[in-house]
Amino acid sequence: MKHYLKPPLKQAAFTLIELIIVIIILAILASYVVSRFSSSDSFKQDAIIEQIISAGQLTQQLSMNDSSRSFSLSIQSNQINLLADASPFSAAGLEFPLVFDSSVTISPVVNISFDSWGETSATTISVQLGSTINICFESSGLIHRC
Repeated sequence: MKHYLKPPLKQAAFTLIELIIVIIILAILASYVVSRFSSSDSFKQDAIIEQIISAGQLTQQLSMNDSSRSFSLSIQSNQINLLADASPFSAAGLEFPLVFDSSVTISPVVNISFDSWGETSATTISVQLGSTINICFESSGLIHRC
């Protein structure tokens, strides 16, 4: 039975430099993830963005399904409202207007309407809560973050 004081030459292992580099990379990634998920404002802003996009898509669907009425999305500085023939729209399960707290700023103040094809005039909406994120309403009817 042989006892080696050193590992055999063919046995592979990480060097100290490789281990330090991996630890540094993991620390950088961990600091990024912690900073990304520790801000509740970013979650709040994402929820507001998704609510505006959903309200826009609902307005578009209503416009395409009922051409006898005029549907529009009214965007104010901290609220959005779905209008049918210039009056607040109500239906079972829908609660409009969506009012956000005073720390949220939405601009510009505009009414976005869709035609029976789901098309609208191109508009960009900015939502500011710490940082600014834009929502694009394309003339083709596509609504997305931009």
